[in-house]
Amino acid sequence: MEVVNCPRCGKVFTRIKNPICPACEKEEELIFQSVKEYIDEHSESTLSELSEGTGVSPKKILRYIREGRLEISSGMRGDVRCEVCGGPVSHGRYCDACKIKMNQNITDMFSKDSRERKESNTMHIAKNNRK
Repeated sequence: MEVVNCPRCGKVFTRIKNPICPACEKEEELIFQSVKEYIDEHSESTLSELSEGTGVSPKKILRYIREGRLEISSGMRGDVRCEVCGGPVSHGRYCDACKIKMNQNITDMFSKDSRERKESNTMHIAKNNRK
C-alpha cells in the first residue's frame, strides 16, 4: 500500500489496487453503467452515437471494450479491431481466431518445455548408469 494523489481529483488516498481514489472509482462505475444501459436500449448504435448519447468519450468506451467489461453493439462491429490481425472484435482485445491461436501457442510452448525436461532427465539418468 502506498499513499498517492488521485490523478483525477488530486485527493490523497491509500492505493491498494486501483490508480484512482474510491470516490472517483464510484463515479467511473456510474459512467460505465450509463454506457451499458445506453447499449441495452440502443443496440444498433455506432461508437459515435454511443459517445454522443452518453457524453462519454469514444476512447473511454473502447477502453471498456478492450478490458472485456463491455460487449459492443451490432452497430459498432467495424469500430473495434483485433490488435493482432485487425479483424472485427466483439469484446476484449483479440478476435476469437487469434485467441485460439495464442492459446495453442502457449499450450505448445509448455508441452515442448515439458518434453525437453523429460528428455534431459532421461539422458542424465542414462549417463549415470554407464559409469
